[in-house]
Amino acid sequence: MTSQLNAHFENFQRPPARQPARHVGLSATRLALQLYARVSPEKAGRLVHHMALKPSRLPMPSRYEYLLDCADSHTQLHHGSNTIPVYSWGQGPVVLGVHGWAGAGIQYGAWVSPLVESGYRVVLFDAPAHGRAQGDSTNLFDMAEVILKVAASVGQVHGILAHSMGCIAVARAIADGLQPSYLAMLAPPVSLSAVMRGLGRQLGLSPQVLGVHLRLMEERFGRSVWEQLDLEALSPSFTQRGLIVIDDDDNSISPQESEGIYHNWENATLLRTQGLGHHRLLWSPMVMETVLRDLGQPAGIL
Repeated sequence: MTSQLNAHFENFQRPPARQPARHVGLSATRLALQLYARVSPEKAGRLVHHMALKPSRLPMPSRYEYLLDCADSHTQLHHGSNTIPVYSWGQGPVVLGVHGWAGAGIQYGAWVSPLVESGYRVVLFDAPAHGRAQGDSTNLFDMAEVILKVAASVGQVHGILAHSMGCIAVARAIADGLQPSYLAMLAPPVSLSAVMRGLGRQLGLSPQVLGVHLRLMEERFGRSVWEQLDLEALSPSFTQRGLIVIDDDDNSISPQESEGIYHNWENATLLRTQGLGHHRLLWSPMVMETVLRDLGQPAGIL
């Protein structure tokens, strides 16, 4: 049951290769949780809470795995007792890639050559319990802290690319002092609370079971956790130029909710796509061309 639930949380961030297996796994997870909830809603909610903080790792090797072996720089940072790998390519103003839940930095592999050729330094990292980083559990506050540490280690960050729940972590980091000049958010969820409600619907959780998970979140992080990780509430304070990319066929993040972030962000533009879903945004030529046009070439690059 634990492995089935973990697979479902992974599915929020990364679609499986075979759709039929996905439906079978999801149905089994829903049924197992419903049966468990009949015995004890409290224990079922605690299981959901436990698994919600344990991301599944991106299957390796990635199509861009080879880039890690030819990075211009590979360093390590520490977050608590965990080691965090940081990779970079090129020279120039830093563009930092921030992956989403159950993702990894190498998901931005398609961006490395275009950005380096345009005169930028690309920096990628794996958050705790993701990719090659140590750890087996994490949360968005941890991810925000790591973003700040990576930024401090590489100097001024000119631009940030963020995907899915990584967008919330970046927003938290900006609220805590990070100041990039440009920010592109791909498929941003409106808030952590919206993500939790969506998971509750997909898993068929009763209000009692979901309520246990939400209560435990507040006990762990404080009752302000929902406000602190609310992108719609944080985005009006953004001063940087930005881009929000939304795909109308995204089945993981509501395009309508993501659009609300755009309306709250004064200096943002909106790119709407079709047919890319939640993940193909990460290597879409249209998205990359739009970001590269927004960034332009650094001063001194001909």
